[in-house]
Amino acid sequence: MLNEREVQDLLACEFQVLPTEVNDHLLWCDRADSFTDLGYYDEAVNAYQEALKIKSNYQEAWLSLGAVLCDKLQEYDEALMCFDNALRINYLDDSAWYNRGNVLEHLQRYEDALACYNIVLKFNSDDEAAWYSHGWVLYELGDSKNAIASFENALKLNPEDDSAWYNKACCHALQGDVSQAVLSLREAIQRSPNQYQQMIKTEADFDDIRDDVDFQALMQ
Repeated sequence: MLNEREVQDLLACEFQVLPTEVNDHLLWCDRADSFTDLGYYDEAVNAYQEALKIKSNYQEAWLSLGAVLCDKLQEYDEALMCFDNALRINYLDDSAWYNRGNVLEHLQRYEDALACYNIVLKFNSDDEAAWYSHGWVLYELGDSKNAIASFENALKLNPEDDSAWYNKACCHALQGDVSQAVLSLREAIQRSPNQYQQMIKTEADFDDIRDDVDFQALMQ
C-alpha cells in the first residue's frame, strides 16, 4: 500500500516520460494499475492509453482499459470498443469474450451478450461466472426455463453462490413452481439471511406465490 507521499509522487509523474520509458508500454501499464488500485480511474485510463500509443497490439492493456471503463467509470460504449480491439488481437481469448458480454449486458443488448457467453462456454464449459451470466441474460430475455438450467450449471460448479440460488428461485416462481422456488430461496437465505429475507418482501417475481404457506414461512 502506498503512503500519502508516494501517492502524490505517482500523480505528479503521470505524464512525465523518462528516457527509459519512451518505448516501454509495460511501465505505463504498471502506472495505470497503480492508479486503478488507488481509485484514480481517469488517470488510469490516460496511462493505459499512453501504453497503447506505444504498442497498439498489447491485448492486456486493451482488456485492462476496458475493465476500468466498464466497471469503474460506466463508460460502456468506450469499454466495448476496447474489448473488440482485444478480440481483434486474440479472437480465442475467453476472458475478452466474457467482458464483452458483460458490457453488452450493461447496454441491455441481451441477445448479443448471450452470444458472447455462448462462445465463452464453448471454450470452457466449467466457467461458473459465464454460466451465471448466461442464466441472468436468459432471465432478462424472459426465458426462465433455460435460465434455470444455466443457474443449475453455475451451482454445480459453485454451490455456495447465493445469487444463483436466488435468481433460480425467481425463475421457478415465474413458472409457477412454488416448491422449487421455496427450496431455492431457502438455500439463498441460508447463505445470506439478512439480504434475502428483505429482498423477498418486495421482489415482483414472487407476487404470484406470495400467499403460499411455505413462502410465507420464509419471511418469518
